[in-house]
Amino acid sequence: MSAPSKCPFANILGIPGQGFHAARLYGYAFNDTIGTIVFALITAFVFDIPIWKSLLVWFITGEVLHYIFGVQTAVLTTLGINACPWDHL
Repeated sequence: MSAPSKCPFANILGIPGQGFHAARLYGYAFNDTIGTIVFALITAFVFDIPIWKSLLVWFITGEVLHYIFGVQTAVLTTLGINACPWDHL
């Protein structure tokens, strides 16, 4: 069993891989991905911007927020980024 994370907000919206976050598609959180796409479509429609730009901004924003709150995602892992660097101090 691993030691608890030193990132205090890592599980504030749920534990990764459990509950809402349990559904996976190729290792990625399916429900989070669908939610991001929905937000991107709404944003693109409301602000009359291209869908691809909205998708890009929302996905990047999502990964930045996951990093800030110390939540390790499949994307951060693929990029070799540790979402909670304090765990190794």
